[in-house]
Amino acid sequence: MLNEKSEIFRSDRLAVSIQHSIDVNQFITVPHLHCHYEIYYNINGGKSFLIESEFYECEPHALFVIPKTHIHKVVADKNRPYERCVIHVDDEIIASVNAMPQMNSCLSWLDEVGKKYPRKVKLSKEKHEKFMMHIREYERLEDTRNELLLYSKLFEILAFVRSEFSESDGSDDKSAVPESWSDKALGYIEKNFRKISVLGIASSLYVNEDYLNKVFKTETGITLNNYIILRKIAEAKKLLYLGYSVKETCVLSGFNDYANFIRTFKRIEGCSPGNFEIRKCSSEVMGKK
Repeated sequence: MLNEKSEIFRSDRLAVSIQHSIDVNQFITVPHLHCHYEIYYNINGGKSFLIESEFYECEPHALFVIPKTHIHKVVADKNRPYERCVIHVDDEIIASVNAMPQMNSCLSWLDEVGKKYPRKVKLSKEKHEKFMMHIREYERLEDTRNELLLYSKLFEILAFVRSEFSESDGSDDKSAVPESWSDKALGYIEKNFRKISVLGIASSLYVNEDYLNKVFKTETGITLNNYIILRKIAEAKKLLYLGYSVKETCVLSGFNDYANFIRTFKRIEGCSPGNFEIRKCSSEVMGKK
């Protein structure tokens, strides 16, 4: 099963990863980002999706495109099996295809998602069957170890997704209004995580602090305090990737105390922000397929 709390840099990361997964127990994820592109498809059990502070309904057959370094998080319905497809494509593959003769930068639209193109479309029943046929065919081809056929099928999938997003009128892309207390808290945190407290969240939502904490932990599997910390760490990773210094990252991600930032980052990520920054520049990490 794909680990959706993937590190932004992993030495064993594949150039392309296509996973079709089902969870029957409560699925828990935290805000995260990648240095590659992600295509996410909810088959069943998704509840809501957060991308760069925007909140979307994640109904069956909802298809999302997440550009690299965009922080995101899915919230799954804890009362239903959660089935989805997640596709990760290395940014070097996208850049190489765009640079090929007569391709006219055909995949550059991926960087325009959230601007010129919507973040989300909803597939019809017919399109759902076609998309899943592509996924099953890719999975079958993986056993052949024929890279040419695998890339051919990948390009078919990317062409399918591009067509759906290009033809969309944007009606499925409207931000949703959070309904549950946990979703309301998530939405508020996204807009205010740099300077925030549990008491502040509860006060802003006009709800009891202890009750909100209990509901949030039940529905997400994590406490509000821990979620806020993880959200700040996700922002820190993004800033380091974009080239900010460790000191700048500390302030911009919402950590007021430098020593606490270093200690918290190392505890969660297993390395210091400085070493993380070095890993970002390492050709061994960035180039390994």
